[in-house]
Amino acid sequence: MVQAARDFPRSSVHIFSDAELKAFVAEATKAETISDPMQRCLAYPDPPGSHWTHAAVVSYCQYRLTPVVTFDQVRSFIEQGKSAELDRVMADALNAQYTPPYAYGRLEHIFANDFDNGSLDIRPILDAWKRDSPNSAFAYAASGYAYVAMAHDARGSDYINRTSQDKVDAMERLLQRADTDLQKAISIEPRITPVYAAMIHAGGLELGNEYAMNAAQQGLRQDPGSWLIYRQLLWLGMPQWGGSLTVLHRISADAVTHTAMNPLLAMVKNSALVYEANVGNCDCGLPALPYEFPYVLDELASSTVLAAAGRTSWQQNMPSIAVVYLSEALRFAPEMTDARFQRVGALADAGMTEVALRQINQLLAVDSHNYDDYQQRAYIYLLQHDYANAEKDLGTMLTLKPADRWSLEQLASMYVNQTHQWDKGWNVAGQLMQDIPDDPEGWVFRATIEQQQPRDGLAETVNDAIAHFGNDPRQRGTLARLKRMLTPGAKPNMGSGTPTASR
Repeated sequence: MVQAARDFPRSSVHIFSDAELKAFVAEATKAETISDPMQRCLAYPDPPGSHWTHAAVVSYCQYRLTPVVTFDQVRSFIEQGKSAELDRVMADALNAQYTPPYAYGRLEHIFANDFDNGSLDIRPILDAWKRDSPNSAFAYAASGYAYVAMAHDARGSDYINRTSQDKVDAMERLLQRADTDLQKAISIEPRITPVYAAMIHAGGLELGNEYAMNAAQQGLRQDPGSWLIYRQLLWLGMPQWGGSLTVLHRISADAVTHTAMNPLLAMVKNSALVYEANVGNCDCGLPALPYEFPYVLDELASSTVLAAAGRTSWQQNMPSIAVVYLSEALRFAPEMTDARFQRVGALADAGMTEVALRQINQLLAVDSHNYDDYQQRAYIYLLQHDYANAEKDLGTMLTLKPADRWSLEQLASMYVNQTHQWDKGWNVAGQLMQDIPDDPEGWVFRATIEQQQPRDGLAETVNDAIAHFGNDPRQRGTLARLKRMLTPGAKPNMGSGTPTASR
């Protein structure tokens, strides 16, 4: 666990200015018009003020966006009796890692994509592959790799002293099967680096540190620049698994000495800082502080880390940082639909509503029945004071999700605080009171109308609210606000009228 306060040099923290953000978004938007995924990735801007290693960026674009064999294709090969052809595909990927021009991590990417799956569903295919190709190192490697993933899932993610014995027993059985297959694989072809990464993982789960370190040493003798092996070593070295920040720094420092061999290894340079800043927002250290992210992500990181940085920044109301890192995540992993949705919200919160509107319209063009996308667009329209279009989207949301609290509250707020459509506001407030009786906002909106329009019944509405919520300590502030409305000469209770962000 990280116990001490972080000591990042504040002079090195770079908070993106409005001008930098606008320039970044303009460049990113231009790049995103490029249809070819690789060229789009290469044309994308790096974060403002960052020092990403260009060779690492190019290699990561190639790693992420060069098509590789999928598990569905693996299944098709096996089911059609073409195991030998599948073995040739895997051999080509392996040789590409070792032969100029180097396809850094090509086979490792296939294994991470296709076999890092704890599901029982893939077992019949892998077992059939071993039967059909009894001398295939790749078949045994894939099977063992998947067994380790199954063992991880069987154990669960809790600390071992909080893990039930039946889960531990299941994990141990699967790891023994994994070890048998992994050892068989490297006895046939020792250059298959995913095998060693799986062994390190197995060592961290149960088979022990010595087992893991022996696997790492064997693997790095075969390929000193294996990104997958170093990533697995960094996982093993995390403080919550018995490692330390010192260990993470040492592994990172060793890895970056091999960046000339594999530029992807530049991505582990700041691994200890990323962990210490809790970019992934795990329950393992100090709270994540987004203003630190531009410092700890001064070097390129994985799309998963970039997306986590963007998501956390958006959730903590730092939209400029969120926009940059969500965009960078999409640069390398355009299939991340959650990141795409979150970026729309971050753009809107950063005041770039026109860009946000274009992007949410693109999402709605793909799925015109997505409640969350309508919510995001309604929020943008409210920020733009486009109440006619906001009303349409809020109405659509209520057809998709009747009695939806957010939609009803935004509609009522708009009618009462902005457009002064008192009758509509009155009706929506009544719907809130009826459909969501634990929400005092219906009474607040009705009381505001009675005070503002004005309309008879203010005292009755306030007293009714007190009767409903007087025993709820969470509503003391709301009830005090309602009571003040009864004071002669009280100022109108207009509220801020600011739409509530959708997160």
